[in-house]
Amino acid sequence: MNTTLSRHPGPGVLPETLRDGRLVLCEEVARDGAQAKTLLLGPQRVDLFRRTAEVMGEYADECLVSMVGFPAIGPGEVDCVRQCLEALDVGYQQVVCRTIERDLLQCIELMRDAHAGRVLFVVPASRPLASAMLHATPEEALEEAVRLLRLGLEEAAGEVSIDVCLADIGRAEPDAVADAANRLTREGAEVIMMADTIGRLHPLGHRDRLTRITRRLEPEVCVHAHFHNDLGLALGLNLQALELGHRMFGTSWLGLGERSGLGNTEELLGVLATATDGQLEDLGTDRDRLGISGWRPERIVETARAAASVLDMPRRVTDPFVGTGVNSISTGTPFVAPDAFQPYDAEGVLEVPRRVELTHLASTRVVEEVARGLGVKLSREAAATIRDMIKAEAYASGSARFDLERVLLRAEAKAQSTQDSQQARPDHWVEQELQAQELQAQEGKPSAQARRVLQAQPCKRPEAMGSRQARA
Repeated sequence: MNTTLSRHPGPGVLPETLRDGRLVLCEEVARDGAQAKTLLLGPQRVDLFRRTAEVMGEYADECLVSMVGFPAIGPGEVDCVRQCLEALDVGYQQVVCRTIERDLLQCIELMRDAHAGRVLFVVPASRPLASAMLHATPEEALEEAVRLLRLGLEEAAGEVSIDVCLADIGRAEPDAVADAANRLTREGAEVIMMADTIGRLHPLGHRDRLTRITRRLEPEVCVHAHFHNDLGLALGLNLQALELGHRMFGTSWLGLGERSGLGNTEELLGVLATATDGQLEDLGTDRDRLGISGWRPERIVETARAAASVLDMPRRVTDPFVGTGVNSISTGTPFVAPDAFQPYDAEGVLEVPRRVELTHLASTRVVEEVARGLGVKLSREAAATIRDMIKAEAYASGSARFDLERVLLRAEAKAQSTQDSQQARPDHWVEQELQAQELQAQEGKPSAQARRVLQAQPCKRPEAMGSRQARA
C-alpha cells in the first residue's frame, strides 16, 4: 500500500484534509461496536484496522481514523489500546473519554505514543442528556467542555489532537449546537463530532436541522457525522450530511454499535465506490476530490468477512455489498439477462464473481449452467428432469438450496439401495456407500457415479428424497 502523501497525519492536518473535500472514515467497530455486546482484543483490533487501511488505499494515512478504544473501561481496555498504538503505523488513532478531567488526562498521556494520536471527549448537547450525564444544563455542560478543552490542549502541548463530541444533537436546539461548535473550534478543538446519540433522526426532518446547523457554522469548523441506525436510516443520514458538505463519518464494520448499531462501514464505502459520476455530482463531489480513486474497494468484502469471523456474526444473504447473495443468480429471467438485474458491477468493483445457485426457483437453463460448472453437459430433457426433481424435494423437505452433485448421488444411492434390497444388502452398507460418495463430491470434481447420472440420456426421474415429516 502506498502511503506516501503530501501530508503526514498529526495535529492540525485532519482539518486541512476535510476542507480539501476528502472523505475521512472514523472506524468504530472496536469502540462503539463494544456496545453491541462484542469484545475485540488488541490483536483483533489491529487486524481489522489494518484491513480498513488497505481498503482506503493510498489515502489511508490522511483519511482513516481508527477508534482504538475507551480507556475508562478498565486496565484490560487500556492494554488493548496500547497494543493498537504499538502496532498501528498508518492513519490516526483515537480514544474516547467522558467529560471528566481525570479521564481526559489519562487519554492524553496514553496517546502520546500513537502514530498520530487523537482524543475525543463527549459533551451532552441536549437538555435530557446534560441532566443525565452531568446533572447540568446544556449551557453549563458547554462551559465545562471549554474548561476541559483548554486544560487538555495545555497538557497535550501539540503532541495530541483534541476533538469534541456534541452528543444528542437531535434533541438539542440547532442554533445552540452550531454556536457550541463554533466556540469549541475557536478554543482549539480540531473536529466537532455531531452525534445522533439516540438514533431518532429522520432524513426528512434531519435535512432541515442539519442544514440550519451547517449554515450557522463558521468556516473553520470541521464536522464529524456520527449517526446511529435504530430506525435503519444511518446510511441515508450520512449521505445527506455528505451532500451538505461534511466529509468525516463515524461507521463500523457490520454496523456494530450501541443498540441497533451505527451506519455500516461496508455500506457507506460500497455506495460511494459503486456510485456513478452523476450520483456523486448530485452529492456535490466527484471520485477524485472524495478520494475514491485511491481506494481499494475489492478489499471491502474480505474485511467484512474477517470481522464477521472474529465476532462470530455470519453474513446474511441480504447484506448489501458483502452478503452471500451479492452477484448470485438462482432464477431464470436474471440468468438470461444478468446485467439487467444487477445494480452495479460487483465483479469489476468488489471482485465478487458471478455464481449460479441451485434452488427450487431453478429453470432448466439454470440446471444446465450448474452442471456445466461441474464439467458436464446435460441434455435438455435430463436438465428438465433434474429441475423437477429438485422442486419436488424442496417442497417435501422445506429446504431451498441444493448441491447438484449431492442431489444426484443421493438419487443414485436410493435407486441402488432399492435394487440391492432384493439381494438382502444390510442398510448400513448403503449408508456407508452414500457417505463415501458425498465425500467425493466435497473434493471438488464430479465422481464417476455422478457423471453417469448427469450424462444419462434421458435421466430417470427419481422420487423426492425425503419429507418434512421424516426429517422431524
